[in-house]
Amino acid sequence: MRNLPEELFREIQKTICRPEGTFTFNYESSDLFDKSKLGGVIIEIPSGQHVFRLERDNHCCIHFYHSSPGTGTRVATIDLNELQPASTVFMAFSWSPTEIKLHMQPKASGSQLTSSTGVLSEKQFRVGTDGSVFQLGDANVDVMGVSLFQDGNPVILPTAKEAWEETTKAINILSTGESKEGYIYEVVVANLTLAILVTGYEAYSKKRFLELEQEGLIADTCALIQAFYPKKEKEAGIAEVIDSEAKEAGISVLQHIVSRGIINFQNYNVCKRAFNKAYGIKFGELGLAGDTLKDLQSYIRYRHKIVHVSPSLALLNQERVPSEDPFFSNKQVAGQAEQCFSQFIEALHSATLLLRLRPKKEPEQSI
Repeated sequence: MRNLPEELFREIQKTICRPEGTFTFNYESSDLFDKSKLGGVIIEIPSGQHVFRLERDNHCCIHFYHSSPGTGTRVATIDLNELQPASTVFMAFSWSPTEIKLHMQPKASGSQLTSSTGVLSEKQFRVGTDGSVFQLGDANVDVMGVSLFQDGNPVILPTAKEAWEETTKAINILSTGESKEGYIYEVVVANLTLAILVTGYEAYSKKRFLELEQEGLIADTCALIQAFYPKKEKEAGIAEVIDSEAKEAGISVLQHIVSRGIINFQNYNVCKRAFNKAYGIKFGELGLAGDTLKDLQSYIRYRHKIVHVSPSLALLNQERVPSEDPFFSNKQVAGQAEQCFSQFIEALHSATLLLRLRPKKEPEQSI
């Protein structure tokens, strides 16, 4: 497969950049079942932010790896020692947000189709901004928060999911601190926790918003422009300007819209509208219990007061008292806030994994 013509390889890359699919082919090799031969990569295809990798190890096992920012890396394995040897083997692999599978059947009389379902992989694969595939970690080797820069430009950054996991780890570390300052220390730690949570929420939302496009999902950029740009700019042809600037910069229209700072992902209502317009995700339909979304917005509002008034602010809703009960910052509040944000991020992430491809919408023509 590594000897494929460049044009065909690019066509395959383009075709399989999607949340789910199946890839089938016949593989011919006189060495595949030969135990004296060392293992190696059979296929490695980076497609958007997907990685599809098929390899044979030195123990004659075939491993199919699939990786994407939303799902992480999973692996399905078939042991060739349990198959009938043949020089030609039918192979197929499938992937979706819920599972991956590997299928193999030697082209030999009496052979049967063998299948394997994937599990989470100890080693991770990521696609860099330059299109290269990077392996992170391995068996018994854990890595976290990996970043790689070249000439000052990012090649690999943590995914949205990884960024949020780093956020919660930082909060857990912060909560282990001790001080003799009493209640004011508890207030400061709780307030810093709120500030970190909101920053983590913003980082996750922005990263995931962009990742979805790299996983093959089509964002409705026309709806985004309609929702976020003033009427005067739209009438002046801002859509055409954005498209032209994006092409000149070598990035997608969605990436260019986000880079312009038109969407403030820290603003709950703006973030909600962006996900709805671009991908049809409605925050109110995430299946969250009770007042989770209401509480989330309150915590975001409290964070703004903490940052712009004082990090040692104890009464977080002073301007709303006595119409509201006083809301004091403390360790319990920090724990409740972390739970609230985590529930929201988990629900939003699950919703993004349920998205399916939809037809690409053509830009509307001005008359």
